[in-house]
Amino acid sequence: MELQRLFWKIARSYTEEEFVNNMEELKRYNLHAHTTLQLTSPITWSRAFFRIGTCCNDNLNNLSEYFNRTIRQARRKPLLDLLEDIRRQCMVRTAKRYIIADRLKTRFTKRAHLEIEKMIAGAGNCKRYMARNNLYQIDVHGVSYYVDMENKTCGCRKWQMVGIPCTHAACVIIGRREKVEDYVSEFYTKVMWRETYKDGIRPVQGMPLWPRSNRLPVLPPPWRRGNAGRPSNHARRKGRNETASTSNNNKMSRAKRIMTCSNCQQEGHNKQMCKNATVLIPPKRPRGRPRVNQVSSSCVIFLLT
Repeated sequence: MELQRLFWKIARSYTEEEFVNNMEELKRYNLHAHTTLQLTSPITWSRAFFRIGTCCNDNLNNLSEYFNRTIRQARRKPLLDLLEDIRRQCMVRTAKRYIIADRLKTRFTKRAHLEIEKMIAGAGNCKRYMARNNLYQIDVHGVSYYVDMENKTCGCRKWQMVGIPCTHAACVIIGRREKVEDYVSEFYTKVMWRETYKDGIRPVQGMPLWPRSNRLPVLPPPWRRGNAGRPSNHARRKGRNETASTSNNNKMSRAKRIMTCSNCQQEGHNKQMCKNATVLIPPKRPRGRPRVNQVSSSCVIFLLT
């Protein structure tokens, strides 16, 4: 749990200085974890290296996980049915989102309002110092940040990255007797949300109603070696630090096993590559005790001899 907490502190660092300090804290706690984390290219998943102005600080892959879970049933279908199912799901989702955005009674989205209220509540822990040229210094928990109200920037980089004033900027705005909502980016407004889902995906008629063309029909797929149907796509590739062994404790591993040929009963090859003569294998003795009226094969051989 401590490694998880330190990792998320590194991932959610908004400045490079904060990123370096959190990495040093992880290094003091576990050197091997610090060395392994350096190999994952932190510039791709830490907020300290994200581009500002995108109004998004999400460093998770929840969107991909949600999309893959939504199309799980569609991925089992043939190609045309798969594409049609995905198109229909996207068409319905866009229409529902527009209805939700059109019925919204507030100025901003629900999540934006929650973030604004959170920043206003955190502004109570900040201490504000005024400077010239519309600049301010904010002290919170022993750390100082500068706020530039002219350019709408803060030293913590959260305001520039998210588009919603951070706690430091909220402290300055409240001190100036202004509203924090007036400094929120327009991307979080109801108007912009409606504009996003204004033009949806058009419905498509079924194949029997498609216009006919004089072109050649679609050829069947070429023959390929392997099982029929779509290959299984639910298997996940193992990571660098994951074991490839099976999770079943009752099943032995096939590693370092000795291959025995079923044709000549020799080791080192299998029946497919065998070039020796076939060796007859004596029949196995039936399991259990023989019946009273049942004569075993050894008795038959003894009587015949």
